[in-house]
Amino acid sequence: MEADDFQIKTDAFLTWLSEAGIRMSPKMQLRDLRSESRGRGAVATDDFEEDEIVFSIPRSAVLNIATALPGIPTDGIRKAILSMPSWLALTALIISEGVKKDSQWAPYLAVLPQQLDSLVFWSDPEIRELQASAVVNKIEKAKAEGMFAKHLSPLRLENCDNELCHRVASIIMAYAFDIPEKVPGTTNGDAPNEEDEDELVSDDEVDEPTVLSMIPLADMLNADAERNNVRLCCDSEDLEMRSIRPITSGEELFNDYGSLPRSDLLRRYGYITNEYSIYDVVEVSTEHLISLFRNGGQYLDPNLLLDGRDLDKRVELCQREDIYDLSYDLKHSDSDGPSIPDELLALLFILLLNEESLANFSSSHIHLPSRSKLEVETIGQALVIILQLREKGYATTLEEDEALLRGDNLAHRIRMAVEVRLGEKRVLREAIQEARAFSGSNKHMRGGQSLEQGEKVKRTAEESSQPTKKGRFR
Repeated sequence: MEADDFQIKTDAFLTWLSEAGIRMSPKMQLRDLRSESRGRGAVATDDFEEDEIVFSIPRSAVLNIATALPGIPTDGIRKAILSMPSWLALTALIISEGVKKDSQWAPYLAVLPQQLDSLVFWSDPEIRELQASAVVNKIEKAKAEGMFAKHLSPLRLENCDNELCHRVASIIMAYAFDIPEKVPGTTNGDAPNEEDEDELVSDDEVDEPTVLSMIPLADMLNADAERNNVRLCCDSEDLEMRSIRPITSGEELFNDYGSLPRSDLLRRYGYITNEYSIYDVVEVSTEHLISLFRNGGQYLDPNLLLDGRDLDKRVELCQREDIYDLSYDLKHSDSDGPSIPDELLALLFILLLNEESLANFSSSHIHLPSRSKLEVETIGQALVIILQLREKGYATTLEEDEALLRGDNLAHRIRMAVEVRLGEKRVLREAIQEARAFSGSNKHMRGGQSLEQGEKVKRTAEESSQPTKKGRFR
């Protein structure tokens, strides 16, 4: 976009904000930050005190199903939109408004990005650079296109094809907010039909009925986990962006996306930043973990393997204890807890219990032991093998990725992919070191695997190239 065109659109947007009743503090200014690879952003031009209003937005200026649906001229299309999952309903409304010559939202839509780097736009070779990251399975491009065909194609909206639908849906994923709101055609603030609703747009659980909304100006703010200094407040008649700490003149105003790992930052927003590396996670698939206890004799001590019936019985016990999940997230250890989650240790505890201890535990309904008593030697050794196999699923090593990033010849998307997979490998290495430190008694465990045996199977795992929630603790 030429500089003059960029500024023309910005000026038209600012005029529109005023006409829409959006009130900006004279202490803030919208600026061109493209020289810093960040598009537009908001900067403080004077000091803000804590809990000061930075800008306020009347709900009539928010683009959502409550404000935009009345502009749809056909009853049939309005009813169809009301029946859609919220992100698809908003996609339909934005596409419809985008082709109107007299759309009231035109100056706002004009400043939204035309190109995005979120993962749905990556080529297959670029996606492969993410290697064994679980985020690859969350892109769900084909699933989204199936929903476009089911919900949007019958509306026969002008210029509506998969490319446009992906772009609009990705803008919604990157910029939309869930706000409390009453939706026309529903009662008690209920949202539209949530059939097929998933993480394509929002991964957040909410405690009250909300409506997915595009909030002009609020979505112009960049995000930063460390420098977050403002927050959107929805408990007044108008929506208010308020300072959450004193802000000095010259500081950029930053919102926060929450504790997102960089893999999800890339999937949803199309960029990564080192400030979010502290939230990186690695998913350990329960299916793959269970399969090791069924037929992983080349990795685990054969005494630790289970036949199908015994394994199923133990899995049912894990489900009874509410510790069985499809996967478990490893993270960097911090003040909130260690790298390896309690639920994963409890799952392995039940899989590794000897028959006598398992029978006692199963029949007595005693509580699972405390975390300290789950950190036993056998569980630690099994975990080391499981996590090393998880790391072997990546095509490059941590050290090779570090060397790649020291070079300056990587394409932008490839560099982001390497950063994501390297961050996950660092989490794995940290978890492996944590598991190696487990030293509790093995007296209730099967196999009695010694440290010498553990080192033997560890070397087997290292030489192999095979890839591979809530509980009650007292």
